[in-house]
Amino acid sequence: MSLVIAHHFHEGLCFTPISLKYFFMRHLAIPCFFCIILPLHAQTSEPSERKLNEAVVTARPNINALDIRAKSGVVQTVNMKLLLNKPMIDMSMALQGSVPGLVVINRGELGEKPQIRIRGNSSLRRGDAANEPLYVLDGKVISSDAFLTLNPNDISEIKVLKDAVGTALYGIKAANGVVEITSKRGNAIGRLTASYSMNLGVTLQGRRGVEMMHTKEKLEFERRLQNPLAPGYLYSADYIRRAYPTAQDLEQRIAAGQRVLDSLSNIDTDWFEELVRPNLYQSHNLSLRGGNEVTSYYISTNFSSQGGRLPGNSTNRITARMSIDQQIGRIGYASVGADMGYSQIETPNGTDVSPSDLVYLLNPYESRSGKLWSYGNKGSYYTLDDLLHQYSKTGGDKRGGVNASINLKPWEYLSLDAVAGLDFVLNEETNFTPSTAWSERESGARPNERGRISRSKDTQQNLSANVRLTYNRNWNNVHDLTLGANVDAYQSDLDNTSLTGYGVGTKMSAALINQSLTGNRKPSVSSGTERNRQFGVGFVGGYSFQSTYDLFASYKRDASSLLPSNHRWNTAWAVGLGWTPTQYDWLKSQDIVSNLNLRVSLGQTANLSGVSSAATIGTFSYHNTEFYSDTRLLKLQALYNSQLKAEHTDTYDASLSFELWRKLSFNFNLYRRQTSNALLDVPIPLSNGFTTMTRNIGVLRNEGYEISANYRILSHGDVRLSARASLSYNRNRVVSLYFTDRLYLNDSDPLPVFEVGKPYDVLYGLSSTGIDPDSGLPNFISAQGNPMKLHDNPKRSDFVALGFTTPPYTSTFGLTFEWKSFTLDADFYYVSGGVRRYNYKYARMSDEAYRNAVAGMTDKTWWTKGDANKVYHTRFVSSASQTLLQYANSTNVGKSDYLRLSMLSLRYRIPRNLLQRIGYVVQYAYCGVQASNLFTLTSYAESDPESGRLSGTLQPVIAFNLNLTF
Repeated sequence: MSLVIAHHFHEGLCFTPISLKYFFMRHLAIPCFFCIILPLHAQTSEPSERKLNEAVVTARPNINALDIRAKSGVVQTVNMKLLLNKPMIDMSMALQGSVPGLVVINRGELGEKPQIRIRGNSSLRRGDAANEPLYVLDGKVISSDAFLTLNPNDISEIKVLKDAVGTALYGIKAANGVVEITSKRGNAIGRLTASYSMNLGVTLQGRRGVEMMHTKEKLEFERRLQNPLAPGYLYSADYIRRAYPTAQDLEQRIAAGQRVLDSLSNIDTDWFEELVRPNLYQSHNLSLRGGNEVTSYYISTNFSSQGGRLPGNSTNRITARMSIDQQIGRIGYASVGADMGYSQIETPNGTDVSPSDLVYLLNPYESRSGKLWSYGNKGSYYTLDDLLHQYSKTGGDKRGGVNASINLKPWEYLSLDAVAGLDFVLNEETNFTPSTAWSERESGARPNERGRISRSKDTQQNLSANVRLTYNRNWNNVHDLTLGANVDAYQSDLDNTSLTGYGVGTKMSAALINQSLTGNRKPSVSSGTERNRQFGVGFVGGYSFQSTYDLFASYKRDASSLLPSNHRWNTAWAVGLGWTPTQYDWLKSQDIVSNLNLRVSLGQTANLSGVSSAATIGTFSYHNTEFYSDTRLLKLQALYNSQLKAEHTDTYDASLSFELWRKLSFNFNLYRRQTSNALLDVPIPLSNGFTTMTRNIGVLRNEGYEISANYRILSHGDVRLSARASLSYNRNRVVSLYFTDRLYLNDSDPLPVFEVGKPYDVLYGLSSTGIDPDSGLPNFISAQGNPMKLHDNPKRSDFVALGFTTPPYTSTFGLTFEWKSFTLDADFYYVSGGVRRYNYKYARMSDEAYRNAVAGMTDKTWWTKGDANKVYHTRFVSSASQTLLQYANSTNVGKSDYLRLSMLSLRYRIPRNLLQRIGYVVQYAYCGVQASNLFTLTSYAESDPESGRLSGTLQPVIAFNLNLTF
């Protein structure tokens, strides 16, 4: 028996035939991006072209993945080899930095869904529903929650479609871009191949948000703040002399106070080290592939688990997948696939005393077992045990899906393809706060009202179908013509139910809800359903002349049930041109420019993402509190807009690609994407009975460029070195607001939501010159250049743009070094150009002196007249007079630039002679050490620069990796 072991080199995919008797090796380079093991039927030293072709299954579930798109459009492929090198449980975060223009932003703690955008937000509406891309798995539409739980080991290819040429085929669903996922299939080689991979490691603490005060500074800081609730002042000589000026035992009191302070000084707890701990990470994957020339199959299962930075925070996932491809005579293939997944996420964060917040609230002179000055009330004090386990949130996703496709070629030039799929996601979440929680005991509720539980159950079902007829003919490799038409249908069903109740005590059971409670603790139940249907008819054409000139055109009409009948149908179209001069004979003979390609495209796509039926059609629900006799009244959910239209996004793209000396490849994309009829919930007069209505309000523009390059630096013998880099820039701005230049939420709001000519995500604030050295108060300047007082109400003209909250620049840089059986990969991810506001949550004034503060604040606070260059104002500012301090200003924002070592991997391919000693049970194996997000360098002085949250840092993961193929 012979085996073909496929392993990745720079030239492509190398097939190594290995005779188990003679142990010979020869290489045949075939461009590809995935690794497989192919047993050969015959014992031969030359792998025949026929045998290799037989191993390629021609089943094609994603029938929209037409080759002609890439000739004139922007279709970029994720490097799955590098993606699998990242030990991360989150599929979405693993994509960060994989493709220029695809921006993935971590939002917070482990298990929280990240933000994913392709070339920025395409709508004025904020949030994922309106701006996230469309996800397509093997031809079926899946939800973003389903994508989040996919197993990367099951995926053979991910394509990112950015321009109209790639997205117009999907119509109204794809205005925000498309992520196409192709799963692994079986092989037709007649042998079973089993593979097992494992990652086992640890998660580290991650970046410390801010450095908090140690005991010595904190006690001195409390003394200066002069709040007797803090021991630094309560036991100081200053306070004792002030409180007991005539006491005969004054000195004894001072001495006793000093002994308490000395005792506290002996404790110096670092709560970051105390509460934020390393944890475990593991992932196990088992897959089976096999079949013959007629039937092939693929089966896999995966279990992954990752512990969070804090006790009680974890993520566990189980996935399974199966696919069967069946040849139908000589005319095609039929494919069936099924997948399932289950994920569970637990977190203790969600209240005012979350463990992540305690890191920045507890004092350094406090300990686990002692009383907490930071949580005292009228002489009674809590301990750490009283504050831990005060809240828990448990969420679970149950996902299932099936898809079937058929690829027929009844005539030589004509093919008929069809695919249908069902994707189902059930999300269940339970939030529980026991009656013993600090927040419940301090709420003022009676004992029988304490203890809160809320449960929700949301289901999303996506049903999609697509039928495509394609004519393709090639005349003597000169003319290549493709014509096609398709009909597709899509239906989305949403169903949600939730309940909230109180009085459950310490048991997490909805059965214990106190049904007799009234007021704001009255039990509540809500439920809702929504259905969205879409139907589309499309046409596509492509022509190529001598592989030099390429033309692409598509046209699609879509109807949506969300729109009023007079605006129901919308159009998506695209035109693209491609030119490859290196196909000219006079350029083929030279070795400098090995490839040169130019592409331009333009098109338009409609968008209804995130729009609910209540915004366009009269939708009613039962009123919970109003009745007529014994009948519940119906209420209108929203003031619907019968004239609402779909957003329309016009896209313009120009691309240049070239390769020099077959070593350096370079890609440059220049784009503009403009959304007209942009939708937004805008304020309306209260006389309508509602506060907002969804309207077509303006025009939003995104424009920028994307650059990527790969350079094979060295290839000599057993040594290979290559480098890769990318840079993307996106600038957005509001081009027009149809009825105004500035849009405000209400008449009294000084900050505009959007302003014509300004970026979508601009951060507005006041101009500040810092702390006045004479008064210790912050100095603010009005639009006229006049000083403003703290209690002044600022005018709208006083606010200026301080920067962008979304960084416009993202870039990556990576290296791959190979020596014999060793491979080293490293990737860096860099973000720049954005700003974030410091929330100063840890900056204490006199009223919060009993809680810890940021290190160095004692020296940076204004205490007496003449203190210059201070950061924090005088302690004598009352909260009532801090009107201007609630806004961002030029001194409390910082650059959110950061550099992250996103991936580091060292792998070793175990030699054949070592594997032979165990009797050929293991045919191919490698092991190594992999790491993700090892460190983050940033000038941002406060929290995590990416998420803006003190607890939001991505956890570094270091894991041992083992891959075996049997």
